[in-house]
Amino acid sequence: MRQCSTATVCGILYKAGLRNVLMKNVRPLGRYGRPMVGPAYTLRFIPAREDLEAPAWRSGEIHREAFEATPARHVLVMDCRSDASAACCGDIMVSRLMVRGGAGLVSDGGIRDSAAIGAMAMPVFVQAPSPPVSRVAHCALEHGRPIACGGVAVIPGDIVMGDADGVIVIPASAAAQVADEALKKDAQDAFVARRILDGAPLKGNFPPDAETLRAFEAYLAAQAKPH
Repeated sequence: MRQCSTATVCGILYKAGLRNVLMKNVRPLGRYGRPMVGPAYTLRFIPAREDLEAPAWRSGEIHREAFEATPARHVLVMDCRSDASAACCGDIMVSRLMVRGGAGLVSDGGIRDSAAIGAMAMPVFVQAPSPPVSRVAHCALEHGRPIACGGVAVIPGDIVMGDADGVIVIPASAAAQVADEALKKDAQDAFVARRILDGAPLKGNFPPDAETLRAFEAYLAAQAKPH
C-alpha cells in the first residue's frame, strides 16, 4: 500500500460498501515522501477532570505505557474526541515512538512541539498544533482497545494509511485484497493520465471504456515481458 494513495484505496473501499473510513480534520504535520501504512495500536483519552489527576487513575502512566507498548512498524492512533484544546503528546514521547520503530502517529487532537515533530522522519497526523499540556483537556484511560478517531472506528490491527490527502482506516480482514486491487487501479490511473496528457478526451478514458481497458491490459502484458 505504500505504493498507492489514500484516494485510490478510498475508491476501492467505497465500492466494497465501506464509506466511513476517512478521519475528519486529521492532517499531516510534515511532508513525507511516501504514504504512512501500518497496523493500528490505540490509546483512548476521556475528558480531563481535576479529581482524575489523582495517582489512582494512573493517567500519566497509561499515557507513557501506550508509547512503550506500540509494536514496531505499527501506527499509534489516539482518540482525543476531536478536541485540540490541549496536546496529546510532545516531541520527547514522539521521539520514543520513532526510535522504537513506530510507523507513525495519528491523533484527532492537538500536538505540542509541532515544529520539531514536523521535521522528524516518522509521519505524524493531527488536527492542529496545540501547546497546552495534555492534562488540561485529556485523561488517558486505556490502550490496545477499540477507539474512535476523527469519527472513524479503529480496531487494533486495522491498517491505518495516511498521505497528503488525509488518514483512512482499512479493516484488517480486507487489507490484502484492497492492496492488490489498489496496485492495479493506480497503474490503470497512471495509464489513463498519460493518455489525457497526450491529448485524449475524457470520454472513453475517464472512466475507461472497453477499448481503453484492452489497451491497458496490452500495456501491462508488454511491461511484464522480459527485456
